[in-house]
Amino acid sequence: MLAGTFSAAGKKEGDHVCWREFVDAVDEAFTKKGLEKNVDIVLGDAKKDTLYGREVASDAEIKCVDDVIVRFQDIVRRHRLDAKCFFQDHDYHKHFKVSPKIFRQVMFTHGFPMNEHEVACVTKVYGCGETNLPVQIRYNDFLKDCNVLVFDIYGPFTGAKSTFTAKYIDYSGDKDSMAALMTKIKNIVKRERVRLTEFFQDHDQLRKGVVEPTKFRSVLHSQKVVLTEEEYALLEKTYGVLDERNAPLVTYVPFCEEIGNIFTEKDLEKCPTKTLSAYTAPSILDPLDVLNQQ
Repeated sequence: MLAGTFSAAGKKEGDHVCWREFVDAVDEAFTKKGLEKNVDIVLGDAKKDTLYGREVASDAEIKCVDDVIVRFQDIVRRHRLDAKCFFQDHDYHKHFKVSPKIFRQVMFTHGFPMNEHEVACVTKVYGCGETNLPVQIRYNDFLKDCNVLVFDIYGPFTGAKSTFTAKYIDYSGDKDSMAALMTKIKNIVKRERVRLTEFFQDHDQLRKGVVEPTKFRSVLHSQKVVLTEEEYALLEKTYGVLDERNAPLVTYVPFCEEIGNIFTEKDLEKCPTKTLSAYTAPSILDPLDVLNQQ
């Protein structure tokens, strides 16, 4: 069929094939010839997405992925996290791809556990790679479909009033006293034994000492320092600054220094005989639940 389509009958004697016309027809998958002479030629979407021989996801698997997207989008918007930075911590070559195992671990870090079936469905829809190579998940395309790549923490106010009425439990947290809020964070850091400075520096490559509010919340959330919306707002107001474009930023250096004082102090090189006081975090048990003698 190919020989008959590109036959050179009438042009040359004998059985010949116009291989140049065949090559030009194949190259149209990328571009068209003669663009330098006809710059107004309309080009379509020449580059096609292929699955490299892998199976195409079924309708049931696509529906499962859509359900994962809706539930994950709700979690990210509820906690106001920068979801992409969690994946970039494991994407050392900046290829916007991670293995299914890493993808599942990152989703669990967000507070979104996935079972084997959901991971398999996401791998089929967003997987890439040939059949003889390990399959990787294109997390950037996944986040684009979730519509969480660009999320403004200070978005426009819709004017809607909350219908929630707090009863018996105060969900606002320590929103009035900064000292009480810092004590709460110190207790968490003391029990978990983490260094917040190193995690903040992962998002501050130029070491300017400031990060975006979404990344500030994401670092605290990833290290199990889970606070309420009012508590996050109080921290961002206390340590907040503005850049040259009047965009809000958070200075994490003084915040981390105050938290780090529960372990040691910075001026020990100048005052080696200084006596340090040990910081003791309270018990995780609620004092109201402790049994009395009776």
